[in-house]
Amino acid sequence: MMYLSFIGLLVVVGGWVAYLATVPKGNVPARPVAHVVAMLLGAVFSVVGLALAVRDGPWSTSAALAVPTLMMSGLFFYLLTQRKTPLGEIRIKLGDTLPAFATPDSEGHVFETATLAGQRVLIKFFRGRW
Repeated sequence: MMYLSFIGLLVVVGGWVAYLATVPKGNVPARPVAHVVAMLLGAVFSVVGLALAVRDGPWSTSAALAVPTLMMSGLFFYLLTQRKTPLGEIRIKLGDTLPAFATPDSEGHVFETATLAGQRVLIKFFRGRW
């Protein structure tokens, strides 16, 4: 029953590749239901394949596919449930007034945008899209 574990691996990897393909395009789904279903389906295929292989014999190949698949599925499922997608467009354009915010700097001191009042400022930061 190795093929069930292999199908599970393909479903998990395929679901994750499909999800990651949406990131560069900027159209990451707010609720990745299809990707969560892919993770769960891949896990179910792997568990069933592993259970049937243990029952019927040689289980080592199925275990070699099922265990990493279950670990990947669990990790990806966890990551998908932890991300928070901001609502709406959060973009600052050239010439816009800088929104007020406070954040710790690299040394742990609090930086506030109020300290930049009256100055021209270029702010560059990475806002990851997970």
